[in-house]
Amino acid sequence: MGAVFDKKELLVLLQDFYELTGLRTVVFDEWGVDVLSYPSDLPAFCQLVRATPEGALGCRLCDQKACRQARQECKTLIYPCHAGLIEAITPIQVDGVVAGYLLLSHIVQGADEDAEWCRARELCRKYGIAEEDLSKAYRQLPRTPYRILRAAGDLLSFSAQALCQAQMARLVPGSLKERLNHFVSEHLAEDLSSERICTALGVGRTALYELSKQTYGCGIHEYVRQLRIRHAMQLLTTTKLTNSEICQKIGIADYNYFFRVFRKQTGFTPQAYRKQFGETD
Repeated sequence: MGAVFDKKELLVLLQDFYELTGLRTVVFDEWGVDVLSYPSDLPAFCQLVRATPEGALGCRLCDQKACRQARQECKTLIYPCHAGLIEAITPIQVDGVVAGYLLLSHIVQGADEDAEWCRARELCRKYGIAEEDLSKAYRQLPRTPYRILRAAGDLLSFSAQALCQAQMARLVPGSLKERLNHFVSEHLAEDLSSERICTALGVGRTALYELSKQTYGCGIHEYVRQLRIRHAMQLLTTTKLTNSEICQKIGIADYNYFFRVFRKQTGFTPQAYRKQFGETD
């Protein structure tokens, strides 16, 4: 595991979240495995689904897919689950590393009861659950209008940020993820070829690629490029360094390349970005 969670403090947060929203909240680790949830018991609907081998597998695959997408997009996602309910997930990032996820689960909007029930029933038909039992359990689920769900999703995102600031989620000291993150950050202005990083970490190129995908959701070269541009954005808005000086600070020797990548990633030229967002005297 690349991250450690303070379950005692996390439980307080999940309880508060439930009191505010009435929604069950789950903490996943980096692999999409449950770490903690509140309430701890699944609703009757999900118990019925997970009681079947196919339904339990569907839940695991659905959770893992949501985790992958949230890691790749680095934002809160609201999506339909495999059994016809709605869920929201957001990544927990520690120093730019995805250490886990927060999930709001088992949601019914209730905007169109008949249509929503029909969808859930059809999706669950392959699990062989008695329709009468499934219907009864479905009706017990709380209704959460989309506007409330959207607000809860925003709150979920803020909560994920608070986890890191309060040290409720942190990288395991000495883990490969922690070492990779530290090395890249410390040597951003230098050569960060795959060969150098592999040597520093004592891993092969394939292992480095897999580690980067797990840690950042992309290949190592893409992440280094993103990190360099984010650092350039900070320097443009908080210092009076020239573009050439900024290039030296972020490890990009070719200014034309920097110009192209910066504009592609931000939508601005470096000069326009500084003018729009820079600090004024």
